[in-house]
Amino acid sequence: MLFNRELLFQRDSLIFVIIIIFFLGILAKAVHVQIIQSEFLVAEGNKRQIRTMTISAPRGEIIDRHGNLLALSTPFNSVWVDPKILSFYFDKKRQRQEKIEKQEKLTERQFKQWQANIQKNIVKYRQMLRLLNLSENTITKKILAKKKRRFMYLKRGVLPTVSEDIESLAVPGTYIKHQYKRYYPSSEINGHVIGFTNIDDIGISGIEKTYEDWLKGEEGKKRIIKDREGRVIEFVEDIKSANKGQSLTLSIDGDIQYLLYRALKEAYVKHLPLSAQSVILDAKTGEILAMASLPGFNPNNREQLTGARLRNRVVMDRIEPGSPIKPFIAAKALDLELVTAEEVIDTSPGSIMVQGQRISDTRNHGDLTVAGILKKSSNVGISKIAFKLTPQQQWELFRDVGFGQDLGLYLPGETLGFVKSPAQWQKIDQASASYGYGFNINLLQLAKAYTIFTNDGVLRPVSLLKIEQNKDQQLAEDERIEDADTEVKDKQVVSKEVANKVLAMLEAVAKKGGTAPEAGLDGYRVAGKTGTVHKTKVGGYEENQYLSLFVGIVPVSNPKYIMATLVNEPSRGVYFGGLVAAPIFKNVMEDVLRLKNIPPDKTGDER
Repeated sequence: MLFNRELLFQRDSLIFVIIIIFFLGILAKAVHVQIIQSEFLVAEGNKRQIRTMTISAPRGEIIDRHGNLLALSTPFNSVWVDPKILSFYFDKKRQRQEKIEKQEKLTERQFKQWQANIQKNIVKYRQMLRLLNLSENTITKKILAKKKRRFMYLKRGVLPTVSEDIESLAVPGTYIKHQYKRYYPSSEINGHVIGFTNIDDIGISGIEKTYEDWLKGEEGKKRIIKDREGRVIEFVEDIKSANKGQSLTLSIDGDIQYLLYRALKEAYVKHLPLSAQSVILDAKTGEILAMASLPGFNPNNREQLTGARLRNRVVMDRIEPGSPIKPFIAAKALDLELVTAEEVIDTSPGSIMVQGQRISDTRNHGDLTVAGILKKSSNVGISKIAFKLTPQQQWELFRDVGFGQDLGLYLPGETLGFVKSPAQWQKIDQASASYGYGFNINLLQLAKAYTIFTNDGVLRPVSLLKIEQNKDQQLAEDERIEDADTEVKDKQVVSKEVANKVLAMLEAVAKKGGTAPEAGLDGYRVAGKTGTVHKTKVGGYEENQYLSLFVGIVPVSNPKYIMATLVNEPSRGVYFGGLVAAPIFKNVMEDVLRLKNIPPDKTGDER
């Protein structure tokens, strides 16, 4: 009996010791988990549940000089999927493997419910594709092809209402990404100036690209908790707030831009050219008030964002400017006192030979003064004036008015043009350059050069930003201009007297007997110069293909606007600059002068 009691006591003690050891083990494990490994385990848990979500930020607005919106950001959504999750519903091999596992672990009722959920999710998947107007066969093949990946865009640019319907379907492995896209209220009217952004809202053309760093927003970040299906179930904290991009105020006048684009399009339909381009400057400040090219494009329609229609031809096309160069040659010769305004130059018999090449006028104009040479656009007369200059002086003139130099706008694709060194000039080069051949520039450089005639001989820099605007924005633009190696601000090219004298001479061009009476405006004094330029080809010039140009200034008594227009290869039988480009000037300026309440400056006799 005593033996049995000792045996029982030993057994109880052993069981007690085992229980103590068991609880000590549990305690040790709890200490290990809760204290020693707590940080590691929390971190591992967070990896599976806590994520960092990127919050998109809108770009800054682009507005015209009067505060009208030209570009703004609107919310839109993108639908993306996790192919690794979604591919299960179409991968028969994976379904068979999981079916075996589920049959072992689940009751018959639970297993049937699992199978029903698979079919239910497939139905919801098909409903989602119908909402997105996507092909089931095509998308399913893509998902299966990427079944080892964790990200694939299903569709971008989805309307919020559609994305809400998709979200309510709760298709496994399907998620909504909230983003912004650009909208351009004026569509194609400002297409080339404003440019556009790509699908990721990054500027890739026009102002959108030039000022990408200024306009782009700063993305924010949030810490969130997701469930095993990847759905957001809780926002933990804001890591970083999303910041909207800065707004940009352009020099563009929306009303003038519309009138220019409309007139250019009417001419485009009338003359069926390969292309057309035009720019209007504030005659005093050099601000670009309007700039348009055709063919155009609607930046809201991504199907149009390809090909040559995207070219902003005003800055991207190289042109030989032709006769609009003649006023500069005359001004330089007058400024150096190599010729006088009253001096008579013999242009008979209407042509001259220079180094074996014939330079001709449209007819024999006989004796002409400088004003007569500009009025009749005499190649012979301007060549004889150019010969009074040295090649170095003529080249310096072109440099001083900005030909072949950076405009300081940093617009994508801007061409500088080319003017060869005066050391390479022969006499024929000097002559042909005096009437705009043998070198090339862009149309905006030509318009800018004409600011010397509206600013007492001073060349003005051009700008696409409104001059009176946000201080920080203006400083940024000033830095751009200062950084341009060749940009010269407020350069006196010719004297005030000569500039005003040549401007007065150019009035005759838009009157009866001049080359552009079609540019004349009732009640306003108009100055200008036409150009009808043979297009270049390999080894020479085309016989029957032309560029039609006109540069006009109005009103002469107090210049407000400079407008340069080029029509490339009009095909309806009319090609002279005075008949093709000059009427576009009249069409635009009639409305602009009325809209801006510019008072008439013609006297009663002139009317």
